[in-house]
Amino acid sequence: MTRKVLAAVKTGVETTELMEFDYPQLQPDSGILKVEASGVGGSDPELYRKPEHAPVIMGHENVGTLVEVGPVAQQRWGVEAGDRVALHEYLPCWHCEWCMKGDFRLCMEVDFFNVKDRLNTLRFGMSTCTIAPHLWGGYAQYMHLPLNTVMHVIPPDMPAVHATLAVPFGNGVQWACNDGGAGPGKTVLVFGPGQQGLGCVLAAKAAGSLMVILAGMTRDRSRLDLSLRLGADHAIDVQNQDLHAEVMRLTKGRGVDVVVDTTGDPTGEVAQLAIGLAAKGAYLSLNGLAQSVPIGEIKKRYLTVRAPRGRSYAAVELALRYIGSGRYPLDEVCSHTFGLAQTHEAILATAGRGVEGAVHVTVDPWK
Repeated sequence: MTRKVLAAVKTGVETTELMEFDYPQLQPDSGILKVEASGVGGSDPELYRKPEHAPVIMGHENVGTLVEVGPVAQQRWGVEAGDRVALHEYLPCWHCEWCMKGDFRLCMEVDFFNVKDRLNTLRFGMSTCTIAPHLWGGYAQYMHLPLNTVMHVIPPDMPAVHATLAVPFGNGVQWACNDGGAGPGKTVLVFGPGQQGLGCVLAAKAAGSLMVILAGMTRDRSRLDLSLRLGADHAIDVQNQDLHAEVMRLTKGRGVDVVVDTTGDPTGEVAQLAIGLAAKGAYLSLNGLAQSVPIGEIKKRYLTVRAPRGRSYAAVELALRYIGSGRYPLDEVCSHTFGLAQTHEAILATAGRGVEGAVHVTVDPWK
């Protein structure tokens, strides 16, 4: 009889069902991953609400053990069965301009602003499970890995739940440091104390920033407090403190050198706040498609504005070094783990629904 794999499948709006799929057949150019843990990404609650995006095995912050590796894949990846890896969600083409530059996150075949059919574009945690061999997401016991999988080998003793922070903390390295220029002597302001924002805080401080400030809301109090243990110098509750006045007080009226918005603010308010708090020559990383910036103010202040777009291989590799350093209270960051049958509750917890104090939530397919 064919061996079966259990997976949690999004079948409709905020609806998940457990389903069985055939265990994938190993090919010379593929691998099979036994999933140890899959983190619930900050974008997952939004994806979970989309009516047109089903059926999908979600889960794109994936960590596991390679149980089988074909000979062609083994040579390409430089790994062997038994190695533990953390995955990117991207499945790039490896022949376009962007891939050849080493910036596969912008590959035209995986860029969601370019592809016309997102559901049928292969990307871990995003693609329909009707495409054989079906196992394209981490909320499953096993995953099929095609030859264009991007992976990082992790140490045998790294806790799987910690390693699922590779993607959000890799975003932190990319957005705050690689793109934003956070580093020695810089003052940095981060909007949003979710897993991405906490990653920005950790990365900015680890890079040597002079001052790191995190802004959140009253409901984020526990995360704001946690940020102080990850490297933030100041955590501001914008509902009980005047953000502009407090930042100007802390910077002695100069403003900040780097602003990173991780909130995806749909109102455009964060963009206006960011400009008002920026020092001359500052770098602003602004999220949210509804945001706009006045060019006149950008010119006056000599600002550089860009938007966060995923992360590079180097950013995740550095994030994994931070994760494995033992210097940070990652058990506090990795606050909740759910079994495969509780995938629905895990995604809602990440959205702040049903569970108090959730920071980074993971799904354990074997729990």
